[in-house]
Amino acid sequence: MIQRIPKLAAAAVGLATLLGPAAGWAGPAETFGIPGPSQPSLKPARLTPSEAAGLDLGRVPEVRLQALDADALLREDAAVQRQGRAKGLRYGVGRDLLLAAGDGHRYDLAGGGRLWVGEIVSTGALGLRLHFRDVRLPAGAELAIYSVDASDPASGVFRNGDPRFDPDRNVEFHDGAPARRGDFWTGTFFDERVRVEFLMPVAPAGAAASGELPFTVDRLQHLYLDPVAELAKRSGQAVGSCENDVTCHPEWADVARAVAGIGVVNRDALFCTGQLLDDQAEDLTPYWLTAHHCVSSAGAAQSAEIYWLYQTATCGGVPPALRGVPHSVGATLLATSQASDFSLLMVEGALPAGLFWAGWTSQAVADGTTAAAIHHPRGDYKRISFGFKDAVAACKSLSPNHSLVRVSWTDGPTETGSSGSGIFRSDTHQLFGQLYDGPSACGRETYDCFGAFTTTYPAIESFLQAGSDDDSEPNDTCAQARTVRRGTLPNRIVKIGSPDWYAIRVPAGKTVTVRLAFSNAQGDIDLAGFRSCSGDPAVISAGSSDGEVISLANPGGQAAFVYWRVYLDSDTRNDYDMTVSVR
Repeated sequence: MIQRIPKLAAAAVGLATLLGPAAGWAGPAETFGIPGPSQPSLKPARLTPSEAAGLDLGRVPEVRLQALDADALLREDAAVQRQGRAKGLRYGVGRDLLLAAGDGHRYDLAGGGRLWVGEIVSTGALGLRLHFRDVRLPAGAELAIYSVDASDPASGVFRNGDPRFDPDRNVEFHDGAPARRGDFWTGTFFDERVRVEFLMPVAPAGAAASGELPFTVDRLQHLYLDPVAELAKRSGQAVGSCENDVTCHPEWADVARAVAGIGVVNRDALFCTGQLLDDQAEDLTPYWLTAHHCVSSAGAAQSAEIYWLYQTATCGGVPPALRGVPHSVGATLLATSQASDFSLLMVEGALPAGLFWAGWTSQAVADGTTAAAIHHPRGDYKRISFGFKDAVAACKSLSPNHSLVRVSWTDGPTETGSSGSGIFRSDTHQLFGQLYDGPSACGRETYDCFGAFTTTYPAIESFLQAGSDDDSEPNDTCAQARTVRRGTLPNRIVKIGSPDWYAIRVPAGKTVTVRLAFSNAQGDIDLAGFRSCSGDPAVISAGSSDGEVISLANPGGQAAFVYWRVYLDSDTRNDYDMTVSVR
């Protein structure tokens, strides 16, 4: 059986600086310090197309949906919670709409470009997520999506006077280089109004010139539940009266930074909990474990929005608003099963600094072992519950077809929104299950049932053994540079502290051009070219779009090798396609 002791992504170090090995704390395995992203990117933020063009958009045409009865929705949720033991939390409802070209306004730009702008309003929403379908952005096109409030582009009011350096900006960009196709959900914009800008740099002949848009917006999620506000309204009832602030238990501070909330879209928006899991390669691959009943399909995983560090800064301190915490949008479903009610995801969206990769054990845990769960009850900020592993009979009688472990609570229950949260041994802080369901609640601190990690582990063993990388490795240094040919090398993976080096032999008088294509929202990749393995780079491409490109000429009289390095400016991992040409 395998066990992993948890690991902390090192903070406060330069992104290009590797830490030396350090002994892990006592346990059945040794761990080593590995650098994680120490800080957000210091690059200026991208301007929206209208900002870059210097346009004052003024009033923008809108598609408006009427208000929903939020109180009625909350009553529906309360009735569902009284009827069952499920721990998932509905916090938004899906609504159909259609945003068409005629619902916006067009601007002709200098140089032949064209900008389309439109807005969507779901009256009274606390937040919106938009669904884009049949996206087929041409090369060079750009989508910018943002909420219209005091800290966003439409207002022209910025904390530092310059939109590029406003820390509160929340703009989602999608580029058409390379062309982007398919469907996606945006992240949440915490406003009832969202603006969409579509830039076509040069208006083409054909469909786009005739007025069609290369995408459709056909659905939204209308968020109606504000967990912090609901807590205040309850005036000490439910969550406030029985849950333990995780920040008041500093011995669990590391594991708490692995735990996060997740919002996914089925028909409506569901809020659950999950956590980052360490792997034996200790390479900070963002494997994230939650419950099958929260995320059971590839589409739900792709819609995932993970909320990190949603917790108080000090014991009993003022909780943050959900809108104010870092979040990652998008994940890939790697494995899932109803047997132990688990789903393992790969987080695709960029991760913030200061997270933790939790340890785990595939060994059976003895009855009586003390344990703790860290979770988001009712979608609220992070709490911790204490108990012990108990005889499983009560869980088996209620769910005979699942492989479960039972935890009886001694201090603090779980609630809706806690689904998927891990149960950790108190002595080693190793995960041995994730929350399935159970009868516990405030005023009823009984027990809950967790999917058994002993059953989950064989299904995800291959992931946790190897981490994630590509077949170009090892190519972490110039001396190990992989020699490539002209053409496209797809599905490359670059990780923090593990840049990718490549080389090609360039004939005399010829120039090599290297192009990278990736999603910047999933981690900002940069590119540097070198004429040798010593000295500074001859050329650097360090933008903030979905691609980078460099060119290096060989002006000499004979063929020579040139080298380039692919590296992350921020985040822990991203994938890219690389195209090399020589002319």
